[in-house]
Amino acid sequence: MIYVIMCGGDYKDFEIPKQLTIINGETLVDRTIRLLREQGIDKIYISSNDKRFDREGIPRLEHINTYKVKDGIQEGYWLDAFYPYFKPRDKVCFMFGDVYYSEAAIRTITGFKCTKNTLFGTSDAKNEQHQNWGEPFAYKVVDYYTFMEGVKAVKKMQDEGLTKRVPIVWELYRYLNNLDVNIQQVLDNTYVCIDDETMDTDTLDKIINLQQSIKV
Repeated sequence: MIYVIMCGGDYKDFEIPKQLTIINGETLVDRTIRLLREQGIDKIYISSNDKRFDREGIPRLEHINTYKVKDGIQEGYWLDAFYPYFKPRDKVCFMFGDVYYSEAAIRTITGFKCTKNTLFGTSDAKNEQHQNWGEPFAYKVVDYYTFMEGVKAVKKMQDEGLTKRVPIVWELYRYLNNLDVNIQQVLDNTYVCIDDETMDTDTLDKIINLQQSIKV
């Protein structure tokens, strides 16, 4: 399986890309790379158009990404974050680059044997650091063709005004599972809960809290 660490995005609210935030002496992206390698994963890529993510031995994948936030208004497609140029039969695990993964979470993601496209994330806020069903951590894709067809379909729904917001991974997940894209829900056979210190870093406050909570 190919592991892709997604490091795109608009960083203007941060001094540096969130994925380059240093936690306990190590950037988030470098921590993810290290933890994947410790599980014997060698097919690792970084998806980003930013040369600051160049890492020796890790190919950097560039592609067109239209999504940006300007004056608080979202433009383009968030779903462009998913790299679109693998082969239809490839098996790909998309890892979110701004997530601080626990060692246990990486073991769960890499070791999970799935027969369907499976999303990993939090449950209904059992961890006080998590939002209610709001933090996806990784998407393990065993049917890449169907996955990317889903991306196209949800982008079309966005164009037609059929989504309540700019669709992100949750809308894609629900579409792929024949659920209402605008109602938050999950299916046990395509969703794996991770309820430990694993968390995303989507705000400056969360980064500060994480830096303070992680002890050397």
